[in-house]
Order: sequence, then C-alpha cells, then structure tokens
Amino acid sequence: MSSSDEREIREAVVTRLRAIMPGARIVHELNVAGQGSNRIDVAAVGERVIVAVEIKSEKDTLTRLSHQLEAFGACAHHVIVAAHIKHFKAYRDRNWRADVPDGYALDHEPFAGRGWWNHLGAVWPYPAAEGHQFISHDARSVPWNLPDRFIAWADIGGIRQPRAAAMLDMLWRDELAAEAGRHGIGSTSRTTHPQLVSSMVWAMTGREIATAVCRQLRGRRFAEADHPIGEAA
Repeated sequence: MSSSDEREIREAVVTRLRAIMPGARIVHELNVAGQGSNRIDVAAVGERVIVAVEIKSEKDTLTRLSHQLEAFGACAHHVIVAAHIKHFKAYRDRNWRADVPDGYALDHEPFAGRGWWNHLGAVWPYPAAEGHQFISHDARSVPWNLPDRFIAWADIGGIRQPRAAAMLDMLWRDELAAEAGRHGIGSTSRTTHPQLVSSMVWAMTGREIATAVCRQLRGRRFAEADHPIGEAA
C-alpha cells in the first residue's frame, strides 16, 4: 500500500498529466514485462505515445532509480521523475557566471550533469520551492511540463522512440496475437509470446508497433486506471 506522501505526489502527477495530455488514459502500476519486477508508477497512454512517471516520495530512496529509468526508457517515449524536494541538492555548472544563483538538481548522478538523461526525460520537483531554479534536461522547459518538442511532435513520430521489442513485451500473449492478426502476421494457439514479439518486430514499423501497444493498453482492464478506451482486441 502506498504512503500518504506518495499518494499526494501521485494525485498531483495525474492532475498535471491530464492537463498536458488530454485524451490520454491514465494507468497506475503498469508492469514492464521482461524487465524484472519494475512497474511504472503512473503511465499516460496516448494513441501512439506513452509517458512513464516514477514517483519518489520523501520516504523513498533513489537506490533503484537508474535501473528503473533504463527499463522505463526502453518501452516509453518519455520518462519523468516526480520527486520530493528532499532528493535535490544545490548545483552549479562550471561555466556559470559568479552572479548566477545555484540551481537545484536531483541528487543522483545521471541528473547532475549533461548525460543521456537530457534526451530521455524530465524531473518534476514536488513541491517546487519558490525561488529555486531546478535544473532540467532542457533550459527552455519549466517545472512540471513536457518539453516543447514532445508536445509538438508526439503525433508525427518526431520524438525519441523506445525499443520495439520492449514495447511489445508490455502486452499479454493474447493481446500480441490480436495485433499480429490485425497486421496479417500468422500465428497459432501454440505460438509463444517471444515468437510473436519476434515476428512483429520483423514485420511491423515502429509507428505500427507504438499504435498497437497503445491500443491494447488503452483497452485493457487494470486494477487502477481510467475506464478503458475503445476495443483492445
């Protein structure tokens, strides 16, 4: 059971996602199959894009964060860390002028500098302390937003693409079979989950795979999620 601290951040995350991704289905605790026991705390599933949010409350640690982000980044188009401000520390770039005040970066190695994270996701501090300049992957971004390029390109495939096999691994075997049939990929009752994934990666485009995975996740029944959207099968 989640703590009250975690639920407070989760509710804020859901409210913000609904505002910036209208029409997306919100899913809680989405299992990332094939990636151990990792679950995405909150996922916003659009018609062709998936945003994954990892929540770190005041009581959490960042010990598993790098592993979680690697898993989520493989199957989602954009990854966000929504973290309590206790997980942030003062940060200064060596090229900043002396009169520029300190910024605040997540106290975790990939976020302090300019690594791969810049091209993958964003950090949402909770609550954002007034006067703090939080370091983002994009200097034009503001706290609790998605980068302009994601909003502008989400529907035309211009954003960073996850791995096709990792996306398909999120689906159940019957969901894969339904999408394979929809795309003219033959299978039988004996065709396994890995075999279906392999066949679909070979025969389908990245756009088709993203659309197929999102269609199934928008239509699947979850323990905690918005009402299903459309017919998944």
